[in-house]
Amino acid sequence: MWPKKTEVFAPFDETKARQACQKMIEGLERDVCEWTGMFGALVCQDAAGKEVVLRAFSGSYDGKWNRDGWAPPLFDEEKYKAAILPNDKKIHELSVVPANESPEQKAARDKERLALCNETLKKIYSLYSFCCFDQKWRTFADISNGKLLPTGTGDCSAPKLLSEAFSKNLLPISMAEFYWGKPNSRLVPKTFYPPCDEKCALILPAILGLKIIYRDQSILVVEKPSGLLSVPGRGPDKQDCVVTRAQKLFPQMIKQPSVHRLDMDTSGLMVLAFNEESHRALNAQFENRLVKKNYVAVLDGVVKDQEGRVELKHRVDLENRPRQILDDVYGKLAVTEWKRLRVWTRRGAAGKERKATSVLFAPLTGRTHQLRVAAAFALGAPIVGDNLYGREEARLCLHACDLSFAHPITGQEMSFHSEPDFAY
Repeated sequence: MWPKKTEVFAPFDETKARQACQKMIEGLERDVCEWTGMFGALVCQDAAGKEVVLRAFSGSYDGKWNRDGWAPPLFDEEKYKAAILPNDKKIHELSVVPANESPEQKAARDKERLALCNETLKKIYSLYSFCCFDQKWRTFADISNGKLLPTGTGDCSAPKLLSEAFSKNLLPISMAEFYWGKPNSRLVPKTFYPPCDEKCALILPAILGLKIIYRDQSILVVEKPSGLLSVPGRGPDKQDCVVTRAQKLFPQMIKQPSVHRLDMDTSGLMVLAFNEESHRALNAQFENRLVKKNYVAVLDGVVKDQEGRVELKHRVDLENRPRQILDDVYGKLAVTEWKRLRVWTRRGAAGKERKATSVLFAPLTGRTHQLRVAAAFALGAPIVGDNLYGREEARLCLHACDLSFAHPITGQEMSFHSEPDFAY
C-alpha cells in the first residue's frame, strides 16, 4: 500500500482572524508570556449578522485548561483529572531509569509503562465530545474506528474554536492560528500555521462535515467520504450531501455549485464552484473532457494484463435500477484507461483470504457506474464491496484520487491528490 499522506488546508479565509490574532500577540508581548504553544482566533457571525471573535489556546495555558474569555476544552476538566489519577503515580515511577538496569528489565518496564499510558489515554478520550456543523455532538468513538488516537488529539486551537462556534450556533467566516514561544525545528514564533496534520486532520473533517482540500473565492475542493451523497436526492431523508454541507459552511456559495458527482459509495475528490462564472468555466472543462481524473480501486480477483483500454456501451437496467447492462444498440459509450498496480492477498468478508488486484482507472467519459462496469464485465473482477456487480462488503473500494483542471478564473493548472482510507 502506498503511504497515506494527510495535509490540512486552512478551511476558512484567514484575513479577519489574523487581525484578531495580532491583537492577541500584542497582549502576550505586554504580559511577557513565557508559555509555549499555539493560539488561535475564529471570527464568526451570529444570527443577526454581528461579528463575534472567539479565542483559543492549544492544550492547557500555563497549567489551566479553562480560562475566562477562551474556548473551553472538549472535556470536563474534573473528570479528566479523575481519569489521570489512578495510573499517574505508577507511570512516573516507571519513567525513572534504575541503576544497572538490564536490557530485559528495560523492555519489561517500557512495556508496562506503555500499557498504563494507553489505559489512561483510553479513559481520557472517552470524555471528549465536540459540537459539529449540524449542531450534533460527537465523540472520539465516532471517528476513531476503534483505534487509539495520538496523544493531544482535540487539544489544538482549531477544534476548540469550531466546536465552540457551532455549539453557540455561530457561522465561522475566518480562522487563523499562530505559534507563541521559543523557536524550534518546526515552528517560528508569531508565525501563522494551518491546522496540524498529526491531530487536527483526524477531527476537523468530522466537525466541519467535510475534509477541505483547497478553497479560494472561486472554488472549493473537498474529499467526499464513502456513504455520503454528492448532491441532494429526492425526499427529506436524502438532503444530507456534499453540496448541502458545503453550503452550510459557506452560505455565499451558489444554489447549484456541483459540476460533477461521485456515486454515494465512492469516496474521493470533488470540486464545487462558489459563483456562476466559475461554475460555467468548470462545467465547460468537464463537457470538453479537459478535466483529468484518476481513481484507485481494489478488484476482487486477479487481472493478468498490465494495462489496457475499455470501451463498452451500457445503459440502466430499467427493471433493476440503478444497475447497468451492456447494450450495443441503446447503450452510451464509456471509455476507460487502466493500469494494474499490484496483485496481492487481502482478507475479505468473514476474514477469508482472497486474491485482489489494485488498479488505477482513468475514465475518459463520465457514464453512470462506468468504472464498476469496466471492472466487472471487461476485466472480469468486480470492485471489492460492489454489491451491484460483485460481493457486498463493508465499503466500496473505489476512490477518486487525482483531479486536475484549469482554475476557472486564473487559468492556472490545479492538481490535487487524495489517498483512500482502504489498503490498496
